Amino acid sequence: MLRLLVIVLFLIALITFALSNPDPQPLWIVSYGWQLSIGVLVLGVGVASFLVGGLIMLIGEFRQRTRARRAEHQIRTLESQMIELHQRLDRYTNSPAPVTPPPSTTPLA
Repeated sequence: MLRLLVIVLFLIALITFALSNPDPQPLWIVSYGWQLSIGVLVLGVGVASFLVGGLIMLIGEFRQRTRARRAEHQIRTLESQMIELHQRLDRYTNSPAPVTPPPSTTPLA
């Protein structure tokens, strides 16, 4: 919810700036020049930055999900090992103890 709020506020600020600066200005990069509104330029840069940030966040999410899947697999493996060890322990503790005959009460003469 907080992400959505930040996104909406960011877009409102960009659109407001773009609408309040409609006059075209000469822009150039090295030897290439063109006429463009500063507001449209800022809006384009903002949207491009937003998309790059979303892509970086998506890559981080995939890494986190991969780590979570590995951890869940390890937990399942450890739980199955624990169940197996509990079953072994139960077999050893529930096995009948060797029966020893009671001591004889007849005197040895």
